[in-house]
Amino acid sequence: MIALLIFMCAAIVGYDILFRRVPNGVLLLALLAHAGYFFVTGHGITGVDVSQSLIGGVVGLLIFLPLYIWRVMGAGDVKFLIVLGALLGLKGLIGAWLLGSLLAGVHAIVFYFSETLVAVMPLGLHRLMQQMANSEVYQRVLNARQGRQGIPYAAYLAIAVIFSLITTWEGQ
Repeated sequence: MIALLIFMCAAIVGYDILFRRVPNGVLLLALLAHAGYFFVTGHGITGVDVSQSLIGGVVGLLIFLPLYIWRVMGAGDVKFLIVLGALLGLKGLIGAWLLGSLLAGVHAIVFYFSETLVAVMPLGLHRLMQQMANSEVYQRVLNARQGRQGIPYAAYLAIAVIFSLITTWEGQ
């Protein structure tokens, strides 16, 4: 079942990076699989018990919903954090949140200093980036985003979860 969670996170990474959205269907599928696993085995897909799952989901809701209300975080990011809390429990949620936030912070720093980085970038790399930005495929991606901008935070959270799962996988 860990493989299912890795697959879900990989889907979130791709979708959030390309479209700056978190598909509700993927989140719902993960919760349904988690609930089904509880029903069959008595514990969640990551080994958490019911109380750990509920605490993780509620803490995710209580901490991250205000960030959406204050427009600091997107709705998809908050929903994903709540689902992660339910799937991983509080301990796993905190670990994913810290590592995901670190990755998103690096993204923000690079973005903030991007004009300076372009000035010192080799000319060939700069031309390649311009060609990619002007490509039909990239323009389609921008069109599909419908103006949504920002850091793909859910993608970084999902990368953190994948990293955590792969490094702690015990042949499950």
